[in-house]
Amino acid sequence: MTTAGYASTLATIAPTQTRSYYERTTDAATLYVQGQVAGASGAQGIVILDFGRPAVDGAVYGTFGYANVFTPFVSIRAAVESYIMAYFRSAPPFTALNVAVGTNNSCGTGQPCGPSQVICGCPDEPPDFTGWGEQFALTIEQIGAWTSAFKAQQRFTDDVKVVAADDIEPAYDPEYLNTYDLLKGYADAVGGFFPPLVDYGSADANVWTNDELLQVAYGFAPDVPMPEIYYSPDVQEWAALLRYAKATSGRTRQIYGVLTEGAGTTSPVAAYVEMVNALAPITNQRNIPWLSTITPAAGLRR
Repeated sequence: MTTAGYASTLATIAPTQTRSYYERTTDAATLYVQGQVAGASGAQGIVILDFGRPAVDGAVYGTFGYANVFTPFVSIRAAVESYIMAYFRSAPPFTALNVAVGTNNSCGTGQPCGPSQVICGCPDEPPDFTGWGEQFALTIEQIGAWTSAFKAQQRFTDDVKVVAADDIEPAYDPEYLNTYDLLKGYADAVGGFFPPLVDYGSADANVWTNDELLQVAYGFAPDVPMPEIYYSPDVQEWAALLRYAKATSGRTRQIYGVLTEGAGTTSPVAAYVEMVNALAPITNQRNIPWLSTITPAAGLRR
């Protein structure tokens, strides 16, 4: 089979893409409409609702979002529950969707991060990223418990799971410690594999070591990778990391999803095909469960 023919075959088995969001609000009505759209389209796989970077306001934990305001976890919880309620009410029977509550490892202006510059230009940065990760896990588990109760009460047949997600990019945290502490805090609080934390970031070379990149993607029990594939070099960086993992440990690792960005970048199907083509000779993985496209927020730094 020619390369073009192989790509065409893979394209026909690519999962239907979902729509993910950089959320600029926690308005329940707005999130309800998003959930309605997902349900009416029969969305399955994963959606990411990204509410911004970790932040605190006094003793209150939350995020600093894309509308440049602090948002407490209690507001994020209500917004996500509104999305899920609408999805249940709008989706066909027996659909399955992972709703991922997203954050990132950025602290905005004043990089680099880590102990040499803890504030990083962000006065609301958590003083303890381990503690923030623990509170993040608690929020995810609370939304998950609400979802299970709502499903049982209303007798829906759809399977909605609530998971965590983190847009982890090495350039956001060159010293790696804030990222490590958050992931450890989350993993310790969860105490197992569920709810997972989806790494929907990059594998940029020459910032962190390969072992650090692998630790982020696979090193804690809840962690699963869903690489952002905006351009072809993104594919090559993840392929190089998986090649390194196989060479040093003898183990092959699975990719769980592909996140794309839409206009001006590699198309969703092309990104999926490129990633599978790169994986096949390294890990023999020939399909990837999730495919989603996220719309950039205004002013979002890359």
